[in-house]
Amino acid sequence: MIVESFRWKQSVWVSLAMKSMRSDVYPELASVLQRFVAGVQNALGSNFLGAYLVGSLATGDFDLDSDVDFLILTNAELSEAEVLSLQKTHVDIHALGCYPAEHLEGAYISTELLNRTDLVGVEPLWFVDNGSTSLERSIHDNRWHVRWIFRERGITMIGPDPKTLLHPVPPGALRSEAVAAIQELRGRFVAEIDRPLGWFNTRFGQSFAVLTCCRMLYTCKSGTVQSKLSGVKWAEQSLNPAWCELIRKAWTERMGVRFGDKVRQPAQTRLLHETAKFIAYAQSLAETSGRFRERSGKQATRK
Repeated sequence: MIVESFRWKQSVWVSLAMKSMRSDVYPELASVLQRFVAGVQNALGSNFLGAYLVGSLATGDFDLDSDVDFLILTNAELSEAEVLSLQKTHVDIHALGCYPAEHLEGAYISTELLNRTDLVGVEPLWFVDNGSTSLERSIHDNRWHVRWIFRERGITMIGPDPKTLLHPVPPGALRSEAVAAIQELRGRFVAEIDRPLGWFNTRFGQSFAVLTCCRMLYTCKSGTVQSKLSGVKWAEQSLNPAWCELIRKAWTERMGVRFGDKVRQPAQTRLLHETAKFIAYAQSLAETSGRFRERSGKQATRK
């Protein structure tokens, strides 16, 4: 009786959480998340603390091509047995066969590690990549921007209020991370130009690089984390107008990525070289972000 009552409450909590976001894009999303959270709770038992939605479901503009980003909080680090049990949960959810079930992406983090500022971007978490069913160790979600989304915009499916678990993320930490991300992106992107098909020289990779720069620059300007679409709209208004066409094309090229074709198709060489110049431009702005914030703020005021 107690177990059934708890499951009923968990189902209600997840359903209420769904009301605060767009679930009309994929109507089956709510049922997938309910089954996922139930599976995670069964796998972790007393080590489970909370389940949260981050990514575009939290920041806004979730659409047909978005993945379903989650963050699971635990009381302690995962044991080997818990990892194996969670692995089965992810396989079972993926086997449901619908888009949300096949595109979960997220990580598991203990409350202790959540507040270890010295280990952000350093300590790997148990992570499941978009489309995968395998738990792997990765620093992908051990980032300042994930913490900011979790605390400021995260959707609680079940668990404590994020603000009671995590101190505010310093804007300076977000900005530094954004600058470093653009610097790393530039190196990886340029390395794939005029090379065999990789990641950044695909149609999707090229558009991803442009959109990432827009979001990172917006973070440098605002000290917050916003959606891809918000980053695009802001960039069109705030950056040099010469880049507007490239930015619009990148947003258009992102559409339909869920079908997988654009990940396997090469981007035009001309577009890759133009994108490399845009990334260099973005890096220059990011590295002088103090002056950039002042300049873009004045530009927005004039408009």
